[in-house]
Amino acid sequence: MGIPEIDQIKKTEEKAVLLIEATRQRMRLAIDEAKREGEERLSIRLSDAEKRLREERERHEELLNQETKKLLDQAEIEAMQIRQTGNNNKEAAVMRLVSMITGENHVLSRPDE
Repeated sequence: MGIPEIDQIKKTEEKAVLLIEATRQRMRLAIDEAKREGEERLSIRLSDAEKRLREERERHEELLNQETKKLLDQAEIEAMQIRQTGNNNKEAAVMRLVSMITGENHVLSRPDE
C-alpha cells in the first residue's frame, strides 16, 4: 500500500470520526428536544388537571352553598313556626288561666280580634 492510500484512509477515518461526532451531537440535541417536549406536555397536562380540579372544587362549593342556604331557609321557617306555636300556646294558657281565676270564658279578648 502506498502513501496516497494511507493518506486517503486517514482522511476517511477523520471524516468518519467527524460524522460520528456530528451524529452524537444530533442525537443529544434530539434527546434534549424530546425532553423539552415531554416537559411541555407534562406541564400542559398538569395545567389541565389543575383546571379540572379547580372547576370541580368550585362546583362542589356552589352545591354546598346552595344546600347550606336551603337548610338555613328551612331552619328559619321552622323557627318561625315554633315561635308562632309558642305564642299561640302562651295566649291559650293565659286565656285559660284568666278563665279559671275569673270563672268567665271571655274576660280578655285576643289581640287578633
